[in-house]
Amino acid sequence: MNIRLAQQLAQRGWQLRIAVLFDRHESLTSTALKDLDVRRMRATGLLGKLALPLRLARMARDSHVLLGGMELAATTYGHLAARLSSRPFLSWTHIAFHKHQTATAWSDRWVARSVYRHVRWIVFPSHGAADSLSTALGQCPRSGQWQVIENFLLPQHNALIHPPPLPDAFSKPVVIGLGRLVKQKAFHRLICAHAMLRDRGVDHHLVLLGDGPLRQELLALATRLGVDKTVFLPGHVPDPANWLAHSSVFGLCSEYEGFPLAILEAMQAGVPIVSMDCPSGPREALDGGRFGALVPDGDQRAFESALHELLQSPERRVHYSRLGKERAEYYSAERIVPLWEDLLLRVARSRP
Repeated sequence: MNIRLAQQLAQRGWQLRIAVLFDRHESLTSTALKDLDVRRMRATGLLGKLALPLRLARMARDSHVLLGGMELAATTYGHLAARLSSRPFLSWTHIAFHKHQTATAWSDRWVARSVYRHVRWIVFPSHGAADSLSTALGQCPRSGQWQVIENFLLPQHNALIHPPPLPDAFSKPVVIGLGRLVKQKAFHRLICAHAMLRDRGVDHHLVLLGDGPLRQELLALATRLGVDKTVFLPGHVPDPANWLAHSSVFGLCSEYEGFPLAILEAMQAGVPIVSMDCPSGPREALDGGRFGALVPDGDQRAFESALHELLQSPERRVHYSRLGKERAEYYSAERIVPLWEDLLLRVARSRP
């Protein structure tokens, strides 16, 4: 979303410089960053990290606003750089922070909460994400200027004109999941649901797009459950539109989110959605279950039942596909990017 916003702002005449703090993200390819001014900071080791605020402050001195594009490191270093350069700072916090912080060291949690109490401007992709940070801090700071701006979609060409990207996987109806293979995404729930449904005679395949440290663990789980021949993990895919367009159902069973872009992309592709009501985002994107099947957070049986119902009912899939495409139009760049422009102008005019 950082790159997508930068591209949209650049097209509207904004001048941007992007500082990539660490070389960690496989999605930050030369293609994704084409025509953008990108500085790779490559901060490694204690000295490299201690020097980051000064390096960022030098970059910031001829800028009007600093935007920390993620929670934790980007917000912490961006806030320090803004203080050093006397520039206003805006944090973009994408995640349900009160859940996300539990996966970090106590020292990182302490630093993050301390910084957030002093950050005036924060933008969230959902009201649930804003509530989550308020829960983590105890309350919204009195001086806080918090705003919700949802993630947005770009127009997609009709991916169905292309053949399925992995013919063996798409030889059967496909349940698809998207995201990094990490604990937060809880893809083991999808694999268990897939195995249960196959045991009940529902012939289908499961495709998980993404890569991450749990890849081998998930493959081992599929083997233990006897579904290693029907679970496909093709790795990271830069553009999942074609994969989604040929899928039957999209499943999301994360422990927490912020406002999952994958749900928006699935709706745009016309894929019916089954999602757990995790904090935060799915409930808002699906409008409480109007635009997709929404089951209680962590309820594996309800999740499996909703997947079963959709896989067995072409009529319900058509119903949710139509509604999802209508819903996706609400998350257009034409509507949402001007909200970012208004916010950035207000932040630029504020005193740091």
